[in-house]
Amino acid sequence: MGKSSILNCLIDEEKAIVTNIAGTTRDIVEGSITLNGVLINFIDTAGIRETKDIVEQIGVKKSLDLAVTADLTVIVVNNNEIITAEERDLIESIDPKKRLIFVNKSDLSNKISISDDYITGNTISSEGLNELKTAIIKKFELENIMDKDLSFISNIRQLDLIKKSLIDLDSAIKNINNSMDIDIVEIDIRNAWEHLGEIIGATYSEELLDTLFSNFCLGK
Repeated sequence: MGKSSILNCLIDEEKAIVTNIAGTTRDIVEGSITLNGVLINFIDTAGIRETKDIVEQIGVKKSLDLAVTADLTVIVVNNNEIITAEERDLIESIDPKKRLIFVNKSDLSNKISISDDYITGNTISSEGLNELKTAIIKKFELENIMDKDLSFISNIRQLDLIKKSLIDLDSAIKNINNSMDIDIVEIDIRNAWEHLGEIIGATYSEELLDTLFSNFCLGK
């Protein structure tokens, strides 16, 4: 379908193998680009289609699992082919707020009929790829990030880690108020520290935690 070619064009790197043979991509291939100062991670997956190949079947299952759990799914269909039942089912199974449809191979004769909103383009002339990037920016509302002074958060994963840290710290406070054992409070604080450490690429310091808890007294 050209998914791998699209990935390569978006990240400006020959990361995924590209051939004219259907089913070339069987396992996930990852790449990333920065849009509006935010790191966006792309995952190229196996095409959704009926197949008797056991290995490809595993790849298709991975694709379906990722499609429903991803922050955003870009569904690629070909302009010169009639849309399949599998493709239609995939489109209908994903929330329109979490999907984009890219009609590839716009340089070939049109055979596809689709009523959903979509972006048209191809990887020969790179037509439509800038529009695809713009659509991704709009889906994630990345144009508003600078206004919210969150430019220091480089990607969605880091934002998720911050949220997890807040949950851990909130749990620690509740456990302190409930006079829970110090070991339980320590677990929450360690988890928060580790999540924050992942953001800056550092690991937590045993010395710092030992110092923290040596001076910490929890009343019963």
